[in-house]
Amino acid sequence: MIIRDGEYTRTIYTMIKEERFVEAINTLNGIPESSTTRAGLSLLGHCYYQTQDFIEAANCYEHLLNLVPDVQEYRLYYAQSLFQAGLFEEAQKIVANGLEATELKDKVLQLQSAIAYGNEDYTAAQSLLLQRQDGGNGQEAATKNDEGCLLYQAGMFEDALARYVSALQAGGFNPHVAYNAALCHYRRKENSQALNYIAEIVERGIRNHPELGVGAQAETEGGARSVGNPPALAASGLAQAFNLKAAIEYLEGNLEGAREALTDLPPRSEPELDPVTLHNMALTDPVGGGAGLRRLAFLLELGPPTCPQETFANLLLLCCKHEMYDTAADILAEHTHLTYKYLSPYLYDLLDALITAQSTPEEAEQKLGTLANSIGGRLRSLAAKVQECRSATDQNALRMALREYEAALESYLPVAMARAWIPWRMDDFQGAEREFRASAEFCSETPSWRLHAAHVLFMRGDRYKEAAAFYEPIVRQNYDEILSIPASVLANLCVAYIMTSQNEEAEELMRKVERAEERKGNAAGQCLHLCIVNLVIGTLYCAKNNYEFGLSRIAHALDGGSGARLCADTWIHVKRCVLGLLTGMAKQTIVLPSIALQETLNFLRACEAYGLTIPSVLTGPLEDSADHAPTIGLESRKLRALLLRLMEYK
Repeated sequence: MIIRDGEYTRTIYTMIKEERFVEAINTLNGIPESSTTRAGLSLLGHCYYQTQDFIEAANCYEHLLNLVPDVQEYRLYYAQSLFQAGLFEEAQKIVANGLEATELKDKVLQLQSAIAYGNEDYTAAQSLLLQRQDGGNGQEAATKNDEGCLLYQAGMFEDALARYVSALQAGGFNPHVAYNAALCHYRRKENSQALNYIAEIVERGIRNHPELGVGAQAETEGGARSVGNPPALAASGLAQAFNLKAAIEYLEGNLEGAREALTDLPPRSEPELDPVTLHNMALTDPVGGGAGLRRLAFLLELGPPTCPQETFANLLLLCCKHEMYDTAADILAEHTHLTYKYLSPYLYDLLDALITAQSTPEEAEQKLGTLANSIGGRLRSLAAKVQECRSATDQNALRMALREYEAALESYLPVAMARAWIPWRMDDFQGAEREFRASAEFCSETPSWRLHAAHVLFMRGDRYKEAAAFYEPIVRQNYDEILSIPASVLANLCVAYIMTSQNEEAEELMRKVERAEERKGNAAGQCLHLCIVNLVIGTLYCAKNNYEFGLSRIAHALDGGSGARLCADTWIHVKRCVLGLLTGMAKQTIVLPSIALQETLNFLRACEAYGLTIPSVLTGPLEDSADHAPTIGLESRKLRALLLRLMEYK
């Protein structure tokens, strides 16, 4: 951009007025005097602050203090920049040395209170808050909001909500205060009220700041141009609102809805994302656990206050989810200073038991038993409290008691699942069933408990009728949206029907799935429900030594080996059954008609052709697929060669 002599001042101030701060910074940096004069440094500091480059803003104000040490406003701006950069101790030193102007007293107290809050010194923050004087409506709203923050931190969400509502009434609508109110509703599990506040924040943000391009990512399928981090984005509260909406959807089990909420955010490149958005994208990553784990590990390395407090716990839980227990143990050992700060005693005991189970299952069982007994006792006392409140017809007390009971049950359920998981992983399904029966007192009406209880009964091999009784309500509840049901549930229910001579019910269920897949088509990516159902049924028949029908069902599931359904997930069923056939033929305990053998050879030949470049093994979330990794094509060729050799054996 060419600026004529004499028009620099007007041009730069026009840029600032139009909030084109990046252009203003580039223009000022092109003027040598900007970095040595009061006017230039003041403008640069303001522009850097507005673009949220707080380190550069702090550098500008530090130079200004060297030039004009008596100007108190620059000292305040310097401290504010340091605070926003997360350098709380440095900001406190600047505030404590020389900031004594009477006209800045309220702003200084507000900054000191914010620094104490950031340092988690809530007593000092409360003391400083009480020293602030009541001013106009704006000051009253700010004070109410700060009071609400302290109450929220103390877990007094109802009182905090009352302060935020008062702040909105005193100062008018403020997206950040409205977000705080929504957060209180979220903590109180009042999601509908939280979503109402979120909707208002988003509606006003779209109306007042159309330049932010809300929803552009979804409309352009991720190809929208980044808007960066302009002041309008920070002022609109859109980032906070969409992240809270994503959190609500995530906790309600709607993972796709959580991803949509994050996609609706104003488009930004990954380096421009704020830590909370990066954290939530890690938890909802559609590709797999690898990218999510890397993002969380990156945030953890940044450390507090930059990374969200939940990062440490979620990274450990994600490692355990992907059975990376050694990695979880290493993270715990390397960040012992965060263990007591960000992990509750309950969560630490649960993680410790899961990690211990890898080496000493007996000790893990003992730890989980102690934890379950503790929470179980609390659940019984809370159940008695709920009954008392119902008898007394005290609705408020009843709501509080029910909320406490639900919170305790949420803590108990993972412990119960972990206790059953220890025998499950050792194929002791009878022991797993015993653990489920022990937790039925509290969890028998919980959907996740019923689902996993069904899996355990199914794996017993002689309890198919009982397993079907647990699976059927899950299918009936979502019958109209049958593809929303996990494929494993549909497959196991079909097998349970077959094993209890209810073939017509199994066929009807499979037809329902097939029709649903035909209607869906390729609109939302590949759908493997019917494929998995057929694979499981085929595997079942192979396990019963009916390889002719079992392998034909598997070939049908994979479109004869020439379809897009051929992948590492499905190939494992194929090679397991083919290896079983080869073992039986080698021992001369299985004889197949020549037509069935020829069909198997044709199927393996098709798998060889279409699987030349497809990996045959599943890799962990942090493992990179090596160039020399085995492929489905290579393994198919080896299996076909073995089958031909056995067919020729006399």
